[in-house]
Amino acid sequence: MCKQNIKPVFKKQYIFDHAKDPHLQTDWLPVKPVYHFISHSHWDREWYKTFETFRLDLVDMINALLEIFAADPDYKHFTLDGQTIVLEDYAAILPQRAAELQQLIQAGKISIGPWYILPDEYLVSGESTVRNLLIGKKVGAAYGPVMPVGYIPDSFSHLAMMPAILRGFEMDTAIVYRGFGGEPGQEKSEYRWVAPDGSEVLMIHLPPNGYGDAYLGENDDKAFRRKARELKEILDPRATTPHRLCMNGGDHHFPEPYLPRALRVMTALGEGEFIHSSIPAYVEAVKQHLREHQIALRQVEGELHWGFRYAFAVQSGVNSSRMYLKQANHAAEKMLTRYVEPLVMWATWAGRQHLFPMLAHGWKLLLQNHPHDSICGCSIDAVHREMMTRFEKVQQVGEAIIDKSVRHLHPDAWEGSESVLVFNPQMRNASQVVAAPVEFFRQKIVVGLNPTVRVKKPLPLIAGFCLRDENGNEVPYQVVQHEPEGHGLRYSDYSYPSKRLTERFHVLLDAAQLPGLGFARYRVEARERMPVYHSSLRAQDNVLENDFLRVEVQANGTLNLQDKRTGEQFSGLHVFEDGGDAGDEYNYSYPRKDAVFTSHDAAATVALVEPGPLRATLAIALTLSLPEGLTESRRSRARRRVHLPIRTRVSLYHNQPWVEFHTTVENTAKDHRLRVLFPTGLRTNISYADSQFGLTRREHHAVNPAEYKIEVPTAVHPMQRGVTILEGERGLTIATAGLPEYELKAQEPGTLAITLLRCVARLSGGDLLTRPGGEAGWITDTPEAQCPGVHTFRYAIIPHTARQFEAYGYVNEQLESFHLPFLAMRRGGDPAVDLAQFGMALSPSALVVSACKPAEDGQGFILRLYNPTAASVPGELASACALRSACLTQLNERDVQELQIEEGKRVRFEVGPRQILSLRLKLVVAPSGTRP
Repeated sequence: MCKQNIKPVFKKQYIFDHAKDPHLQTDWLPVKPVYHFISHSHWDREWYKTFETFRLDLVDMINALLEIFAADPDYKHFTLDGQTIVLEDYAAILPQRAAELQQLIQAGKISIGPWYILPDEYLVSGESTVRNLLIGKKVGAAYGPVMPVGYIPDSFSHLAMMPAILRGFEMDTAIVYRGFGGEPGQEKSEYRWVAPDGSEVLMIHLPPNGYGDAYLGENDDKAFRRKARELKEILDPRATTPHRLCMNGGDHHFPEPYLPRALRVMTALGEGEFIHSSIPAYVEAVKQHLREHQIALRQVEGELHWGFRYAFAVQSGVNSSRMYLKQANHAAEKMLTRYVEPLVMWATWAGRQHLFPMLAHGWKLLLQNHPHDSICGCSIDAVHREMMTRFEKVQQVGEAIIDKSVRHLHPDAWEGSESVLVFNPQMRNASQVVAAPVEFFRQKIVVGLNPTVRVKKPLPLIAGFCLRDENGNEVPYQVVQHEPEGHGLRYSDYSYPSKRLTERFHVLLDAAQLPGLGFARYRVEARERMPVYHSSLRAQDNVLENDFLRVEVQANGTLNLQDKRTGEQFSGLHVFEDGGDAGDEYNYSYPRKDAVFTSHDAAATVALVEPGPLRATLAIALTLSLPEGLTESRRSRARRRVHLPIRTRVSLYHNQPWVEFHTTVENTAKDHRLRVLFPTGLRTNISYADSQFGLTRREHHAVNPAEYKIEVPTAVHPMQRGVTILEGERGLTIATAGLPEYELKAQEPGTLAITLLRCVARLSGGDLLTRPGGEAGWITDTPEAQCPGVHTFRYAIIPHTARQFEAYGYVNEQLESFHLPFLAMRRGGDPAVDLAQFGMALSPSALVVSACKPAEDGQGFILRLYNPTAASVPGELASACALRSACLTQLNERDVQELQIEEGKRVRFEVGPRQILSLRLKLVVAPSGTRP
């Protein structure tokens, strides 16, 4: 289990002036309390209803709001839930009323934003959170100013770096609910929340009833007075100032037209002033009082990932509900940020226009999948089916932009020499084995009835071929698939596609020392025979070995791993574990009588399926015999068994110091959780999770479930690219592609468990042992959350030393290599530009790249990076193309400091400990030889 770090210390901070007595309270102040009623409707865009169903509710709700404003001048203000997508959703149905909304927003009657959608923070990347705020502001700007407050009322706990993100958008206040409260020192409603980089915001913590504590629900004077007394009883002991936040709303609640009269009745009690207020007005009143009275606040550091005695806090089962959503999201985020946007940068520099609007469209589609009830996988089946359609659309948008961008740089001619074009998405010179297509023309295929056209006989199959780099050097490759009769298409803007019969090879190409964000081109040359290549890679029936590692697969399918550089050995890695899950989409819950099965005693078959020379692969096949589901009482697993086949391909590349896994599972069971275990032998209860803009250190301890009456503290935790554990000088990182949930077992120190599938059949239930507080949502059947069918998972083992992790450069390089494979495309003819003019390298490798994107205002490009280490890092950017200017900019892309450019192509800067840094780069005119 893990807790956030609460420091009962009081220091000067930049929101408030000098502190007086740290025990200063408000009860002695000769000021009556002011109860700020914030009318709002928390709008889950999709959840227990579909988006389109909820949209009609939204239209009705906003229409009712407009009628209230028109009828009652005493109805002062309404908050549209901190997200601007509701404006788009409403205006798409009733565009004729959008002007009324705009008038009220500009008049200060309605607060919008700052978000585009209210996100889950842990299941999306830090970069997606930044884009959420950028797009939220842009969408809101058409209506009026967005709210300058980090309103985050319903995320299932909060990122350590959220204060830094908010500060990057010039917001100094966060309003939060889950993930905090219920522990000693967490009784108040105001705190100083400090990120790992030192960024600090005022944190307003909502009361136990959250964002619905002040909804009235009935038009009755007695009810109004009763609500006033309830609010005083709950809010007064929590307040540090005379100002109390009263959230007058709830999930999909309509505005209450009788609120102005209710506030008059409440104020008439004489025990305080009850006013119709706004979030910005409330926040400003709190800050002003803290400044004037020099009140010091308790400091909270890092992530808010606890609060189990306070409310349904973390609901950590969402990290693995419907794992297919998480995998699709990971792929989409990676595609847009690390492939599409850098290629758009180069294509734009080379004269290609009109790609930005399509890119923005792709980002909006992706963000529409990021609300907490969406990406968390805790909605009805229809919602998540629509999400997968959106993810497919994002993929289509990304592939289309990549194609248009690359074709601008290197058109695909119908005639001429064949080549393979390779792009390196990493911002450093790198070598990698890349999957690439190679085609040879055999025959033109006539499409449709055209009797006047006579087609020549197919050309014979080739005898062999080689690949050569720009210097004429032969480059090794490995054939992984051969299609003697493949069908290929060549496209043109001025004719129908040309369909042709081809001989197609899928190869692994040994791409060496590609420049960061740069290209390499390899010409295809026919030969009289297929070449034979050799490498240091060695493979036997159950052993893989290169210069770095030796992997041996045991009879039960587990692995023994030796790091040949250090002599360290790890035994019995890669065990499958399956237990029952009597939970729901929100929380994992073990049945009262569980039965856990592992592959320890499995009889695995092992076969060498790729002998090298660039990649060697062992195929491991085993089958688990599992209960088909739960019993009717849901208290134990069923007696009847089903077979669950698991197929794993374990690969070692000749030049990579990590082991890669592709595991395919045919899920035939229900109500269960399948994980892969790595018993590392490292005796530790501390993990380091790769997280949004940093690393999160967590201590893992066992807890007594009986001590928690609402939600039992979770044993599993979220991550992004992977998780690391250390002991002494030894270290090991497990990297995963879209598998965001891990556990460092408290009872088995050093054993990392990565969740592959968590299969349940209910949106919410009321009988969970891990959530004794009751339902977290509506009890609804969700059979597709059982995740039947075939699933494939990708992950890797990266051994290293503790020192390499502390410096982080080496570990980051390996994570980048795993997550960012080179992109290879077949091309005909010659490039339109000199490809050597493209490239950017960032150093040192301890700095992690978050994005290289077009600037929102079209003025240059934004490079975003962060330093996850505890030491300041001197950074350097070296560009292959000349730079016109470079400056430091904030996350909201407001420039703050011009930087000196050295030799026309180099920029130096300092990145503080655990700091996010953004640069605006403007390039010189388009490169020579570029088409107009």
